[in-house]
Amino acid sequence: MKENTKKGSCYLNGLAIFLSIIFVISIFIAADNAIPLQAATAKSQSTTVANRSKVKKDKWTMLLQKYEKSKKVKQLIFVKYKGKSKANIVLYEKVNGKFKKVFTCAGYVGKNGIGKKREGDKKTPTGTYGFTKAFGIKKNPRSKIKYIKLNKYHYWSGDRRYYNQMIDIRKVKASRSGEHLIDYKPHYNYALAIDYNKNCVYKKGSAIFLHCTGSNPYTGGCVAVKQKYMKKIMQTVDKNAKICIYPK
Repeated sequence: MKENTKKGSCYLNGLAIFLSIIFVISIFIAADNAIPLQAATAKSQSTTVANRSKVKKDKWTMLLQKYEKSKKVKQLIFVKYKGKSKANIVLYEKVNGKFKKVFTCAGYVGKNGIGKKREGDKKTPTGTYGFTKAFGIKKNPRSKIKYIKLNKYHYWSGDRRYYNQMIDIRKVKASRSGEHLIDYKPHYNYALAIDYNKNCVYKKGSAIFLHCTGSNPYTGGCVAVKQKYMKKIMQTVDKNAKICIYPK
């Protein structure tokens, strides 16, 4: 009986040792499998981040490629919003079917940034727009778009009937609400009207221009660059040009 008990005890001890060895081996195998899995997961996450960054950067490339296919659009202005009221402005012109950079300069947008929704929010509209008019206090700088030299009768109307339109108060019956354009010096020494709210929806926002900078490092909702760059823009862009305003 004692001999059988002893044999049984040895058998159990041997089984316990065997199972312990199996357990240790399984831990090592699991660890070896986990390392490649973790590496693959990390690589996947890294690739995802890189792809997101690439998509973000490619937005501007996609715009260039899109308008390279257009027979009408020969100039592009990129307004790359950097935060607060700051932006980088890039002018492109098409040469032999490809857009070439003319210049890059610093610029300003609305005091409250971009993403305009309504009149008075001090934001610049986000999106891609065209130009409707060229005008200014100074003489024509050889603008490619038909140029209107401002006089004391020109207003950008705030009236419901003529909302978001340039008017000559000698020719239409309207109040003098809105902007008396000739008063905005040096801002409107040279300016291009952006076709935001082209349906003239009342209180959606009015008088959104690309114009010269003033003394403040922001605008009321327009885009502003130094006068020398504004002059060059007016000499370069035609009526089919686009201005693209998005976060950088």
